[in-house]
Amino acid sequence: MTESGSKKQTQQVNSDLIVGGFSLFLGGVVFFSTRGLSRLGSVFVDYVVGALVVLAALVIIKGFVKPSYIRFFDSTAERNNVVAGVGILLLYLIALPIFGFLPSSYFFYFCFNLYLAEDRFTPKNLAVSLVLTLVVVTAFYIIFSGFLEVPLPQSMWQD
Repeated sequence: MTESGSKKQTQQVNSDLIVGGFSLFLGGVVFFSTRGLSRLGSVFVDYVVGALVVLAALVIIKGFVKPSYIRFFDSTAERNNVVAGVGILLLYLIALPIFGFLPSSYFFYFCFNLYLAEDRFTPKNLAVSLVLTLVVVTAFYIIFSGFLEVPLPQSMWQD
């Protein structure tokens, strides 16, 4: 039996091209889907998207000049963590129009904190996750809703 036949190897991919291409795609999606924002909201988004596009272009250039190769999902645990994280984010996106920004964000940020923690259900970690969730989500709400006047999703029961 040959060495390549005895052990399944994952192929290495150029991570710079993947990350740079995905960042350009994400920047385009965000740019074209946020054209109806308020004046202050669109200024913030435009600057962030502009920075994202510049950094993505630099990463793509690096991918051609001096590429970095990685193996995706080399271990089952790594693959399961990525799948679970994407699943949590998809559930969050589904919950946003149903429950609104604040309730959905509080719940899913707290769950994500617990999921990423090493000692998930210790009293200390629960307290830290709760305080961190309240501070971060409330700060985002105040900044985006109050200062930048970005319309955040409301629940389907509100007008």
